[in-house]
Amino acid sequence: MKATGTALAILIAFALGAGLASADQVTDAIGQANAAYGSGDYKDASTHLQTALVGVNQMLIDLLIDQFPDPPAGWTAEEAEGIDASMIGAGLFATLVVSREYYPPNDSVIEVTVAANSPMLSTLRMFMSNPMLASMTGQSGMTTTSACGFDAVENFDDDSETYELHVLAGKATLISFQGETASDVDHIGTLAGSMNCQAVVGIVE
Repeated sequence: MKATGTALAILIAFALGAGLASADQVTDAIGQANAAYGSGDYKDASTHLQTALVGVNQMLIDLLIDQFPDPPAGWTAEEAEGIDASMIGAGLFATLVVSREYYPPNDSVIEVTVAANSPMLSTLRMFMSNPMLASMTGQSGMTTTSACGFDAVENFDDDSETYELHVLAGKATLISFQGETASDVDHIGTLAGSMNCQAVVGIVE
């Protein structure tokens, strides 16, 4: 169930190739859309509105990036990266995806991902409502819990000895913490405890 950083990197590459609208372009794009609509040029109006939407979504991504906690003392981290997957028609992915990798002292890698409208949400909610589904589908290490004020699902994978924590925040926000070793349980708990999940929901929803 782990969403890889490679997939996110591919989406970012596509987005950069497509060209993201800057914040300064949003007002202009809305004005151009209004003028085009007024003149009956609906195709042009649609194009400008899409440009404005991309710009607004980029602002949301920037706000989400600000919510990622600083690495704890003794840790390091990459810069957070985000993508508006909807603008490139990436139907398998969430609408907005922001991710950051943290490196604790045990040389592991912990990836924290915020995803709006993630397709994983419906599956995880099924497990929350009926935990027996986990064992029926081979996810014997999956249990329900809570984190940063919301319901969550944690998963221990005995084969790979990995640990994941998925926070079902709000109605459409998934916050995932994914480690590489069983010892990352405490590290993930540290990150989850320092992340303002309610603020993330406020941005996304």
